[in-house]
Amino acid sequence: MNILVNILGLTVGFAGLLLVLLYLNDEQSYNANNTNANEIYRVIHKMSDGDVWDSSTNVEGPKYLEDIPEVKDYYLSDGWYGDFVVKIDGKKIFTRDMLKGSNSFFDFFPYKIVEGSVDNFKKVTSNAAISEEQAKIYFGNKSAIGKTITFRGRSYIITTVYKIEGKHFYMPKVVTQFAKEPEGHWGSFSKNLFIKTTKGANKEVLEKKALAVWYQNEVLPSSKRDGITPEDFIEKYGTTPILEPLKDIRLKTIADEAGPEGKGNYQLILIMLSLSILLIIISCVNFINLSIASATQRAKEVGVKKTLGLSKITLTRQYALEIVFQGIIAFMLSLLLVELILPSFNDFMKKEISILNYQILIKLIFIALLVSILIGFIPAFYLSKFKAVEVLKGNVSRSKQGVFARNMMLGIQFLISGFFLTGSLIIYNQVDYIMNKDLGFKGDQVIVVSMNEYKDRYKKYELAKKELVKHPNIDVVTSNSFMIGGGSSNSTNVSFNDISVQTNGNAIDFEYLQTMNIPLITGRLLQENKASDTLTNVLINETLAKAFNIYDNPIGKKIKSGYGGSESKDGKFQVVGMVKDYHILGMDSKIPPTMLFHWNTFNFMKQNFWMMQFKIKPDNVQETLRYIENYWKENVEQGYPFSAQFVNKRFARTYAKYQKQKTLFLILTSVVIIISLLGLFALATLTIQQRLKEVAIRKTLGASVKEIMFQLIKSFLKITVIASVILIPIAYYFMENWLENFVYRIDMPILPFIITPILLIILVFVVVGLKAYNATKIDLIKYLKFE
Repeated sequence: MNILVNILGLTVGFAGLLLVLLYLNDEQSYNANNTNANEIYRVIHKMSDGDVWDSSTNVEGPKYLEDIPEVKDYYLSDGWYGDFVVKIDGKKIFTRDMLKGSNSFFDFFPYKIVEGSVDNFKKVTSNAAISEEQAKIYFGNKSAIGKTITFRGRSYIITTVYKIEGKHFYMPKVVTQFAKEPEGHWGSFSKNLFIKTTKGANKEVLEKKALAVWYQNEVLPSSKRDGITPEDFIEKYGTTPILEPLKDIRLKTIADEAGPEGKGNYQLILIMLSLSILLIIISCVNFINLSIASATQRAKEVGVKKTLGLSKITLTRQYALEIVFQGIIAFMLSLLLVELILPSFNDFMKKEISILNYQILIKLIFIALLVSILIGFIPAFYLSKFKAVEVLKGNVSRSKQGVFARNMMLGIQFLISGFFLTGSLIIYNQVDYIMNKDLGFKGDQVIVVSMNEYKDRYKKYELAKKELVKHPNIDVVTSNSFMIGGGSSNSTNVSFNDISVQTNGNAIDFEYLQTMNIPLITGRLLQENKASDTLTNVLINETLAKAFNIYDNPIGKKIKSGYGGSESKDGKFQVVGMVKDYHILGMDSKIPPTMLFHWNTFNFMKQNFWMMQFKIKPDNVQETLRYIENYWKENVEQGYPFSAQFVNKRFARTYAKYQKQKTLFLILTSVVIIISLLGLFALATLTIQQRLKEVAIRKTLGASVKEIMFQLIKSFLKITVIASVILIPIAYYFMENWLENFVYRIDMPILPFIITPILLIILVFVVVGLKAYNATKIDLIKYLKFE
């Protein structure tokens, strides 16, 4: 029984560690193949309000190159891939993941060139490069070099075919160039910027020099223009450039986004790695505890071997090798277990991980051998210390050292099990809280459909709105720019009196707030029959009103926008309503200060139009979606895929990673408790077997079944209570750190710290109590006949 429990525990422990190492290796593989990774940095920016933006301005790259000697080159690109219908020889092929930027792309991302050259790509801005995979889609087995592709009104000649090996920040299918160097100013953030430095350049020194560039080119001219001191300007509008090493972006970025290939969940990796290590520790503790507890069953064997002349070293080696062999068996079984569960794990984590990673397997073999030797040496050393004369007399079963070691190991086991159980309950409470918290909106029966073509998006929306709203199952067609669930956003400084606040701009249509059931706190909403509502009037949310200290009386206040002046004489905008705060980006992000206005108030905002929204009736949903799709493909975007999604489902993505953490913690908690119970059952069996003579004597002297059971269970209960007390500060510390990731969170609940010891005590009563009860039914004559 104990050998089976030992192997099972180690198998699960090794399997968990292997899965985590494979997952970690996959995440760390991003940009690992880039030969320039140590010299490439992404430029992000920390704003005066503490927010970190992953975007950059168009103008700072050339200035860094000019003013900072260590900067050797820069690469500027669109923040995200584009998806377009590409025309090739009369054919139209919808293509995803197309990237536009400077001509230095391959100097920063040196993919393998399989056809053409990088030099040719750089010659003129109308040259393009495509991936080997995309070349086959476009041209089959024919050469792509010299062929012409057309999209967004521009034609490009393919000069370069590249092959992407490994994983990178950018993995585009088509790479094109800006028609001309993008223009801009120091307050407009819309692009991704990378810089390449000399080898060995100091990051902190570079950041200081980049900050000096901002001071000279933005702070001094702008503070003079606004008539304030540079210090006041920095306090109100200051921007601090931060350089992120390319190899750290995927997992360690402090910005919200890590590029078009996505952001790794570093916190989840750390949690998984920590839990897998705890799982191995509890398996090792189980192993050592059972081995020490069962040592008395082999005590006479040790005594006989010592009598026959075997040395302590020989005995230690012999018993250690037995346990190492069990560890090897557990390792082999763990490989089989991982192979079986890897497809489900890949599906759950959205990965394509293979177990055939020899570097990871070699690491795990080394860990498995190290763990096996460690857990083999301790009980083997304990066994080898038995004295031949004493063990042959049967005098080792109740040694104080053995009992203390066993109790300490059991306490560690209860401590880890309790931590998993407490953590699971707290995580469940927090995830349940964010899933049921009032979001400030109701997206029931509201679907969003994204647009692909950039040209005339808002005009297409206005035409589609007039036609689609005629359908009996479509109640409303509306839109806004700052989409619930994340995506495109735009912000500027908005000021009231002497207070300036970095504020998100949200362009909306008249029906948007009513469609999303976003409550009005005071004032009124924007109305179509009031011309001023598209010229000089705006709405604000609660957060912005509080920042301006006008929450109690916001109506009629005049505010100034960094987007530009209004049509009024003073160029300011009048607040006509305040809406309730509602969540947009998820519970781990603050609700930002927001100014809401009609699309026509700032015409440039129509460039950010990218989604139509439809409030549909719950009847015949599929039929309604088919109607919208047919209209869309005929009248809105020919040749593009139709992509519809419910708003509620879109927002649910913001807490998906925490649902995964809850699920993983629940699975691991179940596994740990099962392993602990198996270990407890085996340990209780061995311990009670050693006390059967004591039980027989107590029973002969008239002790009741309850009294005998209490004596047998007492030591286990004592260990459980002590472990539960030690658990409280440990679990509180780690789970409080986890909760701090959330802006909107629960207070640390007391109930899990009460439930955990109660459950552990109940489990001890059930497992040990069962064995103790069976022990009271022993045959007295069998154990007392020689007394």
